[in-house]
Amino acid sequence: MRKLLTGATAALTFSAVLFGQQGSTIVLPMTFHGTSDSLFNLILQQPMTVTLDYQASEMVQKHGPLADVETDAVASYSAPLSIEAVQQGTPAALTAVAGANFEGPGTGLSGFTLTGAPPDTTMAVGPNHIIAWVNSQFVIFDKAGNVLAAPANGSTLFASAGNSCATTNRGDPILQYDRLANRWILSQFAFGLIGNSPAAPYLQCFAVSQTNNPLGAWYLYSVTFSSTAPSGLNDYGKLGVWPDAYYTSYNMFQGSPAGAGSGAALCASDRTKMLAGDPTATTLCAPITFYAGGASFLPADMDGTTLPTDQSQGGMFIRQSTVAALRILKLKPNFGTSTVTITDGFGGAAGSFINLPITLNRACNGSGGTCVAQPGTTNTLDTLGDRLMYRAAYRNRAGIDSLVVNISADPDGAGARSAVVRWFEIRSPLTQTPSLYQNANWDPGAAGDRWMGSIAMDKNGNMLLGYSVANATTGLKPSLRVAGRLRTDIRNRLQGETTIITGTGSQTGTLTRWGDYTTMQVDPANDCTFWYIGQYLSADGTFNWRTRIASYKFPSCN
Repeated sequence: MRKLLTGATAALTFSAVLFGQQGSTIVLPMTFHGTSDSLFNLILQQPMTVTLDYQASEMVQKHGPLADVETDAVASYSAPLSIEAVQQGTPAALTAVAGANFEGPGTGLSGFTLTGAPPDTTMAVGPNHIIAWVNSQFVIFDKAGNVLAAPANGSTLFASAGNSCATTNRGDPILQYDRLANRWILSQFAFGLIGNSPAAPYLQCFAVSQTNNPLGAWYLYSVTFSSTAPSGLNDYGKLGVWPDAYYTSYNMFQGSPAGAGSGAALCASDRTKMLAGDPTATTLCAPITFYAGGASFLPADMDGTTLPTDQSQGGMFIRQSTVAALRILKLKPNFGTSTVTITDGFGGAAGSFINLPITLNRACNGSGGTCVAQPGTTNTLDTLGDRLMYRAAYRNRAGIDSLVVNISADPDGAGARSAVVRWFEIRSPLTQTPSLYQNANWDPGAAGDRWMGSIAMDKNGNMLLGYSVANATTGLKPSLRVAGRLRTDIRNRLQGETTIITGTGSQTGTLTRWGDYTTMQVDPANDCTFWYIGQYLSADGTFNWRTRIASYKFPSCN
């Protein structure tokens, strides 16, 4: 049995309107569960066996399919059409220098128990620690790759919560290092089951560290979503740190058990109060029906410690639309009045957005689905090309603000190839007239498939992109590579790619899901070193995935 933690048996709940709307705002019940014991002690006390949970087999409902309906949205500004550059051939060698390269959570790490697929590979980096969290365990490393805390169930942190955050271990993890506060925030969802389908209550569990040492104590919270349509299961949660709030996005599946997709929940949690362990912290969301069929938004996540050029608009959310455009909108919370506005940030109507038209054919001949071929098997892999890939990384460099993000695109239309990584740098994203400063398909050699990317920018404006790569024709099994660029390089171009690890296994059987997301972070210790985590296999099989963590740094960044 796990030891119940002191001071957390009586949870405090605050909500202005239970599951209700206050004007155009959904105010969600947010429960404070007190302060945990130190994570060091909790890991020592956890059971020797891992919870075999909902993730014991590949999920069908989870993550899609999503419709793409935007009935309540109006573009307040539409930029000129941006045509993508296509980079092929042999580029200059990557000048970023490789650093650490070690095994992350997965079947290759001692003590890790794999409970399902896909891994949902995510990671946060602090001054001295790395936390890597996959379905459904997390591991704490130092920056040399030494394990400081053995693999632990995601629910370990929430042992004293007294609800399904403590009694289930559902995964879908997401975590960040809050660079402004020097604190960690970890989160996963929780829910019941009817048969093998998610059922209410639907919760999102949050833990905020008291210091920058992740092995210390944490403040515990949970947010409850209604089972009443159009709310429901809070799936595929993504978390962005912004000065005024922790911003989250979810794909919602209505009812109990969870059924059809009902929209996107765009939410803000009171960062100031959560950092203080204040039991009156609240979470506010925009109406889910603004994007009534799904939409898969990403919240902007701030890198570095230079504040955004404009903090008056709240947090940014971005998505890619089937009309071939990137769309930015702003969620502005007022925690004093328990209200939010969701607009273009410049006085537009509710649900208005800024439109950046692009030319884009989603991966898999436009479907954004499952098509990446592997050597030695007819089983293909999912690209998740129907959505932007985590993170939407924001940075302010002396008044030049950029938002970088990527998606999986198709390189040859109806041809035989499946996926390349399309990457974007949006300049001035907080203005009324942002621009696509860079916009290119990464297709070196015009061969193989590249997908499941994550991109970030260091303090000098250099970028690094990590991704999966496979080539059934040449026998290259799914592997991990990075490519990057210096700020001074020609626009729309990356330097050559380098291999993190060459996979020696293809995913066989009928398991098509791969990664679901990967993570590129920038080290807060120097704001220069990039850290990346992604999925690979060492042998052909099913439910035998591994992950790899690697770092790179451009020598010019000091």
